[in-house]
Amino acid sequence: MAITESTNAFETMELTVFSIGDLLCAVENTKVREISGLRAFTNVHHAAAHVRGVVNLRGQIMTVLDLGIRFGMGPVPEDRKARILVVHSGEEDVGLLVDGVEDVMSAPLSDMEPPPSNIGGVSGTYFRAILKHRDDLISLVDLERILSDEA
Repeated sequence: MAITESTNAFETMELTVFSIGDLLCAVENTKVREISGLRAFTNVHHAAAHVRGVVNLRGQIMTVLDLGIRFGMGPVPEDRKARILVVHSGEEDVGLLVDGVEDVMSAPLSDMEPPPSNIGGVSGTYFRAILKHRDDLISLVDLERILSDEA
């Protein structure tokens, strides 16, 4: 769904909000298959730097991308708060390693604006919109852009 200025004030989007460092981000709940704790990664030789490895999640081998590295913020620490967001893309599921999952929320589309060119030091091209929520700014990620090899 494209975020446009002509959205109905009553239309909402269900979001899963997560953190990468000090940056709050979100993906649409319709794209999230599950939220998993950390698992042992198997390295993938000659993979891009942001590919943390692959994991076996209930018999399914899945690639895990480190969003901290993808955003140029350094690797996500493997601590108790870190999570793997399993998202569906095309014909497969992909894991996104994040610092922590913060909230699941409903956001009015009318509160979303186009992203600036830079959000907390991260290129705005990785984001579809920005949401002002209370005292926070939440960046809606562009999954296709994050998962593409060209980004």
